Amino acid sequence: MVLRFSINYFIFFAAMATVVPYLQQILKLQGFRAYEIGLLLGVFEITGIFGPLLIGWFADRVGKYRLILLVLTLGSGASFLFFIVNIGFAATFLILILFGMMFRPIASLTDALASRTITNAVDQYGRARIWGSIGFVGISFFYQIWGFLDTGSTVRIVTVFIVLMSALFLSNISLPEIYRDKRNHSDLKKRESLKNVIRSMPFPFWVGISAAFFIKMSMSGYYSFFSIYLNDVYNINGISGIWGIGALAEIPVVLWGSKYVVRYGISKMLGLAALGTAVRMIIYALELPVPLMLAAQLLHALSFGLLHITIIVLINQQIKEKSRALAMAIFGGISYGLAGFLGSTLSGFILDSHGFSIMYYFCGIISLGAIFLIVRFRRIFI
Repeated sequence: MVLRFSINYFIFFAAMATVVPYLQQILKLQGFRAYEIGLLLGVFEITGIFGPLLIGWFADRVGKYRLILLVLTLGSGASFLFFIVNIGFAATFLILILFGMMFRPIASLTDALASRTITNAVDQYGRARIWGSIGFVGISFFYQIWGFLDTGSTVRIVTVFIVLMSALFLSNISLPEIYRDKRNHSDLKKRESLKNVIRSMPFPFWVGISAAFFIKMSMSGYYSFFSIYLNDVYNINGISGIWGIGALAEIPVVLWGSKYVVRYGISKMLGLAALGTAVRMIIYALELPVPLMLAAQLLHALSFGLLHITIIVLINQQIKEKSRALAMAIFGGISYGLAGFLGSTLSGFILDSHGFSIMYYFCGIISLGAIFLIVRFRRIFI
Protein backbone atom coordinates (compact mmCIF):
# COMPACT_ATOMS: atom_id res chain seq x y z
CA MET A 1 0.00 0.00 0.00
CA VAL A 2 2.80 2.42 0.86
CA LEU A 3 4.42 1.68 -2.51
CA ARG A 4 1.25 2.63 -4.42
CA PHE A 5 1.01 5.97 -2.67
CA SER A 6 4.75 6.53 -3.07
CA ILE A 7 4.44 6.26 -6.84
CA ASN A 8 1.39 8.50 -6.81
CA TYR A 9 3.07 11.21 -4.73
CA PHE A 10 6.19 11.02 -6.92
CA ILE A 11 4.23 11.73 -10.11
CA PHE A 12 1.95 14.38 -8.64
CA PHE A 13 4.78 16.42 -7.18
CA ALA A 14 6.74 16.07 -10.41
CA ALA A 15 3.72 17.76 -11.99
CA MET A 16 3.74 20.30 -9.17
CA ALA A 17 7.41 21.03 -9.96
CA THR A 18 6.23 21.96 -13.43
CA VAL A 19 3.32 24.16 -12.37
CA VAL A 20 4.82 26.09 -9.44
CA PRO A 21 7.95 27.51 -11.11
CA TYR A 22 6.66 27.73 -14.66
CA LEU A 23 3.05 28.95 -14.39
CA GLN A 24 4.33 32.36 -13.36
CA GLN A 25 6.75 32.16 -16.28
CA ILE A 26 3.88 31.39 -18.67
CA LEU A 27 1.97 34.43 -17.45
CA LYS A 28 5.04 36.64 -17.81
CA LEU A 29 5.64 35.34 -21.35
CA GLN A 30 2.07 36.27 -22.19
CA GLY A 31 2.82 39.88 -21.28
CA PHE A 32 0.99 40.30 -17.97
CA ARG A 33 2.33 42.86 -15.49
CA ALA A 34 3.35 41.97 -11.93
CA TYR A 35 0.08 43.08 -10.34
CA GLU A 36 -1.88 41.12 -12.99
CA ILE A 37 0.23 38.01 -12.35
CA GLY A 38 -0.36 38.49 -8.64
CA LEU A 39 -4.13 38.67 -9.18
CA LEU A 40 -4.19 35.69 -11.53
CA LEU A 41 -2.08 33.52 -9.26
CA GLY A 42 -4.16 34.78 -6.34
CA VAL A 43 -7.26 33.48 -8.09
CA PHE A 44 -5.49 30.16 -8.61
CA GLU A 45 -4.72 30.10 -4.88
CA ILE A 46 -8.27 30.98 -3.84
CA THR A 47 -9.55 27.94 -5.73
CA GLY A 48 -7.55 26.10 -3.10
CA ILE A 49 -10.22 27.23 -0.63
CA PHE A 50 -13.33 26.00 -2.39
CA GLY A 51 -11.90 23.14 -4.43
CA PRO A 52 -10.39 21.07 -1.58
CA LEU A 53 -13.22 22.00 0.81
CA LEU A 54 -16.04 20.91 -1.51
CA ILE A 55 -14.20 17.89 -2.88
CA GLY A 56 -13.08 16.78 0.59
CA TRP A 57 -16.60 17.06 2.01
CA PHE A 58 -18.06 15.30 -1.03
CA ALA A 59 -15.49 12.49 -0.75
CA ASP A 60 -16.24 11.99 2.96
CA ARG A 61 -19.95 11.92 2.13
CA VAL A 62 -20.02 9.49 -0.80
CA GLY A 63 -16.67 7.69 -0.61
CA LYS A 64 -15.10 6.66 -3.94
CA TYR A 65 -11.95 8.72 -3.38
CA ARG A 66 -10.15 7.00 -6.24
CA LEU A 67 -12.87 7.78 -8.78
CA ILE A 68 -12.87 11.43 -7.73
CA LEU A 69 -9.07 11.56 -8.09
CA LEU A 70 -9.34 10.17 -11.62
CA VAL A 71 -11.84 12.86 -12.62
CA LEU A 72 -9.71 15.61 -11.07
CA THR A 73 -6.61 14.39 -12.89
CA LEU A 74 -8.35 14.37 -16.28
CA GLY A 75 -9.82 17.82 -15.66
CA SER A 76 -6.45 19.25 -14.64
CA GLY A 77 -4.77 18.07 -17.83
CA ALA A 78 -7.57 19.24 -20.08
CA SER A 79 -7.81 22.74 -18.57
CA PHE A 80 -4.03 23.29 -18.65
CA LEU A 81 -4.11 22.90 -22.44
CA PHE A 82 -5.63 26.39 -22.71
CA PHE A 83 -2.34 27.97 -21.59
CA ILE A 84 -0.76 27.10 -24.94
CA VAL A 85 -2.16 30.34 -26.41
CA ASN A 86 -2.56 33.88 -25.07
CA ILE A 87 -6.29 34.25 -24.47
CA GLY A 88 -6.25 37.56 -22.59
CA PHE A 89 -6.69 38.47 -18.94
CA ALA A 90 -10.41 37.69 -18.54
CA ALA A 91 -10.24 34.27 -20.20
CA THR A 92 -7.03 33.38 -18.34
CA PHE A 93 -8.80 34.36 -15.11
CA LEU A 94 -11.59 31.87 -15.82
CA ILE A 95 -9.24 29.09 -16.94
CA LEU A 96 -7.20 29.44 -13.77
CA ILE A 97 -10.39 29.00 -11.74
CA LEU A 98 -11.22 25.83 -13.68
CA PHE A 99 -7.68 24.49 -13.46
CA GLY A 100 -7.39 25.32 -9.77
CA MET A 101 -10.69 23.66 -8.89
CA MET A 102 -9.41 20.48 -10.50
CA PHE A 103 -5.71 20.51 -9.57
CA ARG A 104 -5.69 21.93 -6.05
CA PRO A 105 -7.84 19.24 -4.33
CA ILE A 106 -5.67 16.35 -5.57
CA ALA A 107 -3.03 16.66 -2.84
CA SER A 108 -5.42 16.93 0.13
CA LEU A 109 -7.65 14.13 -1.16
CA THR A 110 -4.65 11.87 -1.68
CA ASP A 111 -3.45 12.69 1.85
CA ALA A 112 -6.87 11.84 3.25
CA LEU A 113 -7.04 8.56 1.31
CA ALA A 114 -3.57 7.65 2.57
CA SER A 115 -4.50 8.44 6.17
CA ARG A 116 -7.52 6.11 5.92
CA THR A 117 -5.91 3.18 4.13
CA ILE A 118 -2.27 3.03 5.25
CA THR A 119 -1.76 1.05 8.44
CA ASN A 120 -0.37 3.22 11.29
CA ALA A 121 -0.67 6.33 9.13
CA VAL A 122 1.18 8.73 11.46
CA ASP A 123 4.38 6.68 11.13
CA GLN A 124 3.92 5.28 7.61
CA TYR A 125 2.60 8.42 5.91
CA GLY A 126 6.03 10.04 5.82
CA ARG A 127 7.50 7.03 4.00
CA ALA A 128 5.00 7.47 1.19
CA ARG A 129 4.91 11.28 1.16
CA ILE A 130 8.69 11.49 0.97
CA TRP A 131 8.47 10.28 -2.62
CA GLY A 132 6.54 13.43 -3.43
CA SER A 133 9.55 15.47 -2.37
CA ILE A 134 11.84 13.13 -4.30
CA GLY A 135 9.63 13.58 -7.37
CA PHE A 136 9.76 17.36 -7.04
CA VAL A 137 13.54 17.33 -6.55
CA GLY A 138 14.21 14.78 -9.27
CA ILE A 139 12.19 16.48 -11.97
CA SER A 140 13.51 19.92 -10.96
CA PHE A 141 17.14 18.88 -11.37
CA PHE A 142 16.23 17.00 -14.55
CA TYR A 143 14.76 20.22 -15.97
CA GLN A 144 17.87 22.11 -14.83
CA ILE A 145 20.24 19.70 -16.60
CA TRP A 146 17.99 19.17 -19.60
CA GLY A 147 17.28 22.88 -20.11
CA PHE A 148 14.23 22.00 -22.18
CA LEU A 149 11.85 24.28 -20.27
CA ASP A 150 14.21 27.25 -19.94
CA THR A 151 13.75 28.34 -23.55
CA GLY A 152 10.59 30.36 -22.99
CA SER A 153 8.30 27.90 -24.80
CA THR A 154 4.81 27.66 -23.35
CA VAL A 155 4.01 24.68 -25.57
CA ARG A 156 6.87 22.67 -24.06
CA ILE A 157 5.75 23.39 -20.50
CA VAL A 158 2.16 22.40 -21.28
CA THR A 159 3.25 19.23 -23.08
CA VAL A 160 5.38 18.04 -20.17
CA PHE A 161 2.54 18.71 -17.75
CA ILE A 162 0.05 16.71 -19.85
CA VAL A 163 2.45 13.75 -19.96
CA LEU A 164 2.80 13.81 -16.18
CA MET A 165 -0.94 14.05 -15.58
CA SER A 166 -1.47 11.06 -17.90
CA ALA A 167 0.99 9.08 -15.78
CA LEU A 168 -0.80 10.25 -12.62
CA PHE A 169 -4.11 9.02 -14.02
CA LEU A 170 -2.65 5.54 -14.50
CA SER A 171 -1.16 5.66 -11.00
CA ASN A 172 -4.50 6.66 -9.47
CA ILE A 173 -6.09 3.52 -10.88
CA SER A 174 -3.86 1.41 -8.60
CA LEU A 175 -4.93 3.20 -5.40
CA PRO A 176 -7.42 1.57 -3.01
CA GLU A 177 -11.04 2.69 -3.05
CA ILE A 178 -13.15 3.78 -0.09
CA TYR A 179 -16.90 3.37 -0.16
CA ARG A 180 -19.48 5.07 2.01
CA ASP A 181 -20.24 3.15 5.18
CA LYS A 182 -23.76 1.82 5.69
CA ARG A 183 -25.44 3.61 8.56
CA ASN A 184 -28.89 4.57 9.77
CA HIS A 185 -30.82 7.54 8.44
CA SER A 186 -30.18 9.89 11.37
CA ASP A 187 -26.43 9.23 11.22
CA LEU A 188 -26.46 9.87 7.48
CA LYS A 189 -28.25 13.17 7.95
CA LYS A 190 -25.69 14.30 10.53
CA ARG A 191 -22.80 13.16 8.31
CA GLU A 192 -24.11 15.10 5.34
CA SER A 193 -24.27 18.42 7.21
CA LEU A 194 -21.06 20.22 6.31
CA LYS A 195 -21.78 22.89 8.91
CA ASN A 196 -22.15 20.33 11.70
CA VAL A 197 -18.93 18.54 10.81
CA ILE A 198 -16.95 21.79 10.71
CA ARG A 199 -18.42 22.95 14.04
CA SER A 200 -17.41 19.68 15.68
CA MET A 201 -13.72 20.18 14.92
CA PRO A 202 -11.77 21.05 18.11
CA PHE A 203 -10.23 24.43 18.92
CA PRO A 204 -6.56 23.26 18.76
CA PHE A 205 -7.15 22.24 15.15
CA TRP A 206 -8.30 25.77 14.27
CA VAL A 207 -5.36 27.37 16.06
CA GLY A 208 -2.94 25.16 14.10
CA ILE A 209 -4.69 25.96 10.83
CA SER A 210 -4.60 29.69 11.63
CA ALA A 211 -0.86 29.57 12.32
CA ALA A 212 -0.35 27.71 9.06
CA PHE A 213 -2.37 30.47 7.33
CA PHE A 214 0.15 33.15 8.37
CA ILE A 215 3.11 30.98 7.39
CA LYS A 216 1.65 30.22 3.97
CA MET A 217 0.67 33.83 3.39
CA SER A 218 4.27 34.73 4.15
CA MET A 219 5.38 32.19 1.54
CA SER A 220 3.11 33.60 -1.19
CA GLY A 221 5.76 35.99 -2.47
CA TYR A 222 7.97 32.95 -2.98
CA TYR A 223 5.41 30.77 -4.71
CA SER A 224 4.13 33.55 -6.99
CA PHE A 225 7.27 35.51 -7.87
CA PHE A 226 10.43 33.58 -7.00
CA SER A 227 11.09 32.49 -10.59
CA ILE A 228 10.71 36.09 -11.79
CA TYR A 229 12.90 37.21 -8.86
CA LEU A 230 15.66 34.87 -10.05
CA ASN A 231 15.33 36.19 -13.61
CA ASP A 232 15.27 39.89 -12.74
CA VAL A 233 17.54 40.16 -9.69
CA TYR A 234 20.14 37.45 -10.38
CA ASN A 235 19.72 37.07 -14.16
CA ILE A 236 19.23 33.31 -13.70
CA ASN A 237 17.15 31.49 -16.33
CA GLY A 238 17.82 27.92 -15.17
CA ILE A 239 15.41 28.07 -12.25
CA SER A 240 14.39 24.43 -11.78
CA GLY A 241 17.46 23.35 -9.85
CA ILE A 242 17.12 26.21 -7.39
CA TRP A 243 13.51 25.23 -6.70
CA GLY A 244 14.79 21.67 -6.34
CA ILE A 245 17.17 22.66 -3.54
CA GLY A 246 14.19 23.65 -1.42
CA ALA A 247 12.36 20.41 -2.09
CA LEU A 248 15.53 18.42 -1.38
CA ALA A 249 15.85 20.06 2.04
CA GLU A 250 12.34 18.99 3.06
CA ILE A 251 12.94 15.27 2.46
CA PRO A 252 14.49 14.29 5.85
CA VAL A 253 11.88 16.35 7.69
CA VAL A 254 8.98 14.69 5.90
CA LEU A 255 10.54 11.26 6.39
CA TRP A 256 11.42 11.49 10.09
CA GLY A 257 9.71 14.65 11.27
CA SER A 258 6.55 13.12 12.72
CA LYS A 259 8.41 11.48 15.63
CA TYR A 260 9.92 14.85 16.62
CA VAL A 261 6.54 16.57 16.33
CA VAL A 262 5.09 13.99 18.72
CA ARG A 263 8.08 14.30 21.04
CA TYR A 264 8.41 18.09 21.22
CA GLY A 265 4.82 19.12 20.59
CA ILE A 266 2.73 20.88 17.97
CA SER A 267 3.29 24.42 19.23
CA LYS A 268 7.10 24.23 19.23
CA MET A 269 7.23 22.76 15.74
CA LEU A 270 4.80 25.33 14.34
CA GLY A 271 6.85 28.09 15.96
CA LEU A 272 10.04 26.75 14.42
CA ALA A 273 8.37 26.61 10.99
CA ALA A 274 7.19 30.22 11.35
CA LEU A 275 10.61 31.48 12.47
CA GLY A 276 12.38 29.68 9.62
CA THR A 277 9.96 31.22 7.12
CA ALA A 278 10.51 34.75 8.45
CA VAL A 279 14.30 34.39 8.25
CA ARG A 280 14.06 32.99 4.74
CA MET A 281 11.96 35.89 3.43
CA ILE A 282 14.31 38.46 4.98
CA ILE A 283 17.29 36.83 3.25
CA TYR A 284 15.48 37.20 -0.09
CA ALA A 285 14.67 40.81 0.75
CA LEU A 286 18.34 41.60 1.35
CA GLU A 287 19.21 40.35 -2.16
CA LEU A 288 22.40 38.75 -0.87
CA PRO A 289 25.04 37.03 -3.06
CA VAL A 290 23.92 33.89 -4.86
CA PRO A 291 25.47 31.36 -2.40
CA LEU A 292 23.56 32.90 0.52
CA MET A 293 20.35 33.07 -1.50
CA LEU A 294 20.76 29.38 -2.33
CA ALA A 295 21.41 28.58 1.34
CA ALA A 296 18.08 30.20 2.20
CA GLN A 297 16.40 27.56 0.07
CA LEU A 298 17.38 25.00 2.71
CA LEU A 299 14.90 26.67 5.06
CA HIS A 300 12.17 25.09 2.96
CA ALA A 301 12.69 22.17 5.34
CA LEU A 302 10.96 24.33 7.96
CA SER A 303 8.59 26.56 5.99
CA PHE A 304 7.08 23.64 4.09
CA GLY A 305 8.34 20.26 5.33
CA LEU A 306 8.01 20.81 9.07
CA LEU A 307 4.77 22.77 8.73
CA HIS A 308 3.14 20.09 6.59
CA ILE A 309 4.12 17.12 8.73
CA THR A 310 3.08 18.98 11.89
CA ILE A 311 -0.39 19.63 10.48
CA ILE A 312 -0.67 15.97 9.46
CA VAL A 313 0.11 14.92 13.05
CA LEU A 314 -2.32 17.53 14.38
CA ILE A 315 -5.14 16.24 12.16
CA ASN A 316 -4.48 12.61 13.09
CA GLN A 317 -4.52 13.55 16.78
CA GLN A 318 -7.53 15.87 16.78
CA ILE A 319 -9.86 14.77 13.95
CA LYS A 320 -11.93 11.60 13.65
CA GLU A 321 -10.93 9.33 10.80
CA LYS A 322 -14.21 9.80 8.92
CA SER A 323 -13.67 13.60 8.71
CA ARG A 324 -9.97 13.74 7.81
CA ALA A 325 -10.54 14.42 4.11
CA LEU A 326 -12.55 17.49 5.09
CA ALA A 327 -9.90 18.50 7.66
CA MET A 328 -7.15 18.23 5.05
CA ALA A 329 -9.33 20.23 2.68
CA ILE A 330 -9.77 22.97 5.29
CA PHE A 331 -6.01 23.02 5.80
CA GLY A 332 -5.49 23.32 2.05
CA GLY A 333 -8.26 25.87 1.62
CA ILE A 334 -7.33 28.24 4.43
CA SER A 335 -3.59 27.74 4.65
CA TYR A 336 -2.93 27.53 0.92
CA GLY A 337 -5.99 28.95 -0.80
CA LEU A 338 -7.04 31.98 1.23
CA ALA A 339 -3.49 32.71 2.39
CA GLY A 340 -2.20 32.33 -1.15
CA PHE A 341 -4.87 34.60 -2.61
CA LEU A 342 -4.32 37.42 -0.12
CA GLY A 343 -0.55 37.06 -0.10
CA SER A 344 -0.15 36.76 -3.87
CA THR A 345 -2.43 39.71 -4.59
CA LEU A 346 -0.81 41.99 -2.02
CA SER A 347 2.69 40.87 -3.02
CA GLY A 348 1.95 41.63 -6.68
CA PHE A 349 0.88 45.19 -5.91
CA ILE A 350 3.87 45.75 -3.61
CA LEU A 351 6.24 44.34 -6.22
CA ASP A 352 4.81 46.58 -8.92
CA SER A 353 5.21 49.73 -6.82
CA HIS A 354 8.20 49.04 -4.52
CA GLY A 355 10.19 46.12 -5.91
CA PHE A 356 11.29 42.71 -4.67
CA SER A 357 13.08 43.83 -1.51
CA ILE A 358 10.08 45.54 0.09
CA MET A 359 7.82 42.70 -1.03
CA TYR A 360 9.91 40.08 0.74
CA TYR A 361 10.24 42.19 3.89
CA PHE A 362 6.44 42.35 3.90
CA CYS A 363 6.27 38.57 3.57
CA GLY A 364 8.72 38.08 6.43
CA ILE A 365 6.68 40.27 8.77
CA ILE A 366 3.51 38.28 8.03
CA SER A 367 5.11 35.10 9.36
CA LEU A 368 5.57 36.75 12.76
CA GLY A 369 1.76 36.66 13.10
CA ALA A 370 1.99 32.89 13.36
CA ILE A 371 4.57 33.15 16.15
CA PHE A 372 2.31 35.48 18.14
CA LEU A 373 -0.63 33.09 17.72
CA ILE A 374 1.41 30.05 18.75
CA VAL A 375 2.77 31.76 21.87
CA ARG A 376 -0.71 32.96 22.83
CA PHE A 377 -2.30 29.48 22.63
CA ARG A 378 0.68 27.20 23.21
CA ARG A 379 -0.89 25.51 26.26
CA ILE A 380 -3.87 24.07 24.34
CA PHE A 381 -1.57 21.60 22.53
CA ILE A 382 -0.16 20.14 25.78
